[in-house]
Amino acid sequence: MLEVVRRHKKVAAVATLGLLVVGCYGWEHSASVRGHVAAQFDVARGHYRVLGYGLPVAWLPEYVSLLRARYGVEYRAVAGCVVSGSVIDYVLAYNAISSAAANRRFRRNIFHECAEDARTGWERRTAVDERRE
Repeated sequence: MLEVVRRHKKVAAVATLGLLVVGCYGWEHSASVRGHVAAQFDVARGHYRVLGYGLPVAWLPEYVSLLRARYGVEYRAVAGCVVSGSVIDYVLAYNAISSAAANRRFRRNIFHECAEDARTGWERRTAVDERRE
């Protein structure tokens, strides 16, 4: 009887380890599906968000402020300069659903509009600051 219990513990340990390995592999390779589902869930609740990663542009704070003030859209940075492939897949899938839904709701490309306004505002302020010096 003791031998049967020991063998079952070994089988359970091997099975658990196998599930863990498969689960990690599956999690890593399902990023785009997870991003797609998460965005659909957020949009269904009326939450509009855009995700970003990488080195931010100089006018990002103004862009984020314009998105929130004009349209109630949240910007969330999910990674810095070092980004894994699965994070990129997740962000691209999430943003494809979320940005399309927000643009449909407001009947224009709100992300392009806010980005252009933020960039031109930043350039104007930078030019004024340079003239003062």
